[in-house]
Amino acid sequence: MSDSDESEFRFERKYHISEVPLAEVEDWVRRSPALFHEIYRPRYINNIYLDTPGLSAYFQNIDGLAARTKLRIRWYGALLGPVAKPVLEFKIKKGMVGTKEFYPLRPFELTRGFGLDQLQTLLEASDLPPQVWMELHPLEPALINRYHRKYFLSADGHYRITIDSQLEFYRVYRRNNQFLTRSRLPESTVMELKYSGRIADLDERIANFFPFRVTRMSKYITGMDLLDQ
Repeated sequence: MSDSDESEFRFERKYHISEVPLAEVEDWVRRSPALFHEIYRPRYINNIYLDTPGLSAYFQNIDGLAARTKLRIRWYGALLGPVAKPVLEFKIKKGMVGTKEFYPLRPFELTRGFGLDQLQTLLEASDLPPQVWMELHPLEPALINRYHRKYFLSADGHYRITIDSQLEFYRVYRRNNQFLTRSRLPESTVMELKYSGRIADLDERIANFFPFRVTRMSKYITGMDLLDQ
């Protein structure tokens, strides 16, 4: 993994909303003084999170380390079946800002029985740089999550908002996963306000417009905690 350019980092404000209907959350976004409008087509996002056997990424997040990295394989559309364009993603966090690095993977098929052997076959078939292999060596699949996402952009192009709903989680182990045990958060919405690190100050008219409380919410941590209850 290469050192990321500081200009690529962005600020994020996250809101985990459970007492306001999804339609009302979207209405607040559209009425914002930033004049947000929907971009892209809404889609389902799937992630396989990778962690060490001792769950070091999980505990780094729990401990609130300022500098941490999460690795996941991401794709869009159906959860099970052929995956045409999977991407290995490094989600890098440094204090209040974050960035991502992406590496395309070979197509594969997620079927019942998936585990560490199938994951290693996928990674070995993909053309990954040596430094990425060093990061991947101690990792194994830990969790799958899935949600529906809508995308919004401000009129000036400086601010983005994503709205995630229909959150569900599957615990993943080293061998023979059947994806039969899942946990869901059907009443929860996760909204993220994102803006470039090049913007010196967040326009408080935008941030203060929303009646929602800023939260520290990781979908990975949330899923692991729900499934281990």
